[in-house]
Amino acid sequence: MYKILLVEDDINLGVPLSGVLEMQGYQVLYLTSGNNVMEELQQFKPDIVILDVLLNGVLDGFDIGKLIRAENNIPILFTTSLDGNDDLKAGFSIGNTDYVRKPYRLMEVLLRINNLLFNHENLTRCKDLFQLGLFNFFPKEQSIKFDQKEIHLNNYESAVLELLCNNMDKFVSKNKIIETVWHEKQTKLKEGSLNNILTILRKHLNNDENILLETRIKLGVRLSFIDKYLLTSK
Repeated sequence: MYKILLVEDDINLGVPLSGVLEMQGYQVLYLTSGNNVMEELQQFKPDIVILDVLLNGVLDGFDIGKLIRAENNIPILFTTSLDGNDDLKAGFSIGNTDYVRKPYRLMEVLLRINNLLFNHENLTRCKDLFQLGLFNFFPKEQSIKFDQKEIHLNNYESAVLELLCNNMDKFVSKNKIIETVWHEKQTKLKEGSLNNILTILRKHLNNDENILLETRIKLGVRLSFIDKYLLTSK
């Protein structure tokens, strides 16, 4: 049985939607505010989150979605009465999401839930895949797929990106990267090559403004999501 965390502050929408989902065989935890979403996420461990964008509180649905994405890659279905292109961009930039506008038809919500769950299960079955925001990185294929486009990487570019993905949100020293990728003990010899690869990867990943590939003296290189740090610093 799939579990759904539903966050909707309008009980006239939340209660009937929760009832329909339960009738379809889902186990539903219904929250009327976003205040305790992260705590409930850890305890309930849902398979998907349905998240209203215009919540009453300090954080809106997009803010909460970014917090969720910083912790895991669970599918998120946003519901909202907003209809601007910027709002669509904000929702989809979080990755592994879909978007349904109010007033919605219950059948549309069910179809979007099924589609998100199906796609997520297919991705998680693939062990050779990293999802980086809007990108899917396939190390064995040495390719990054984004918006129906495919970017091919060479051996070293792919190896560096894979190492950084395996150490997401952590600094990896340049010496370690060079020793791992080039098997070179005299790391100074390959530092220029590494810097060139980092420039290339930044250019590829620049299409998603939430991805940060940074280099710091004495610390090394880190691949992370910008919003994670902005939100936790508030």
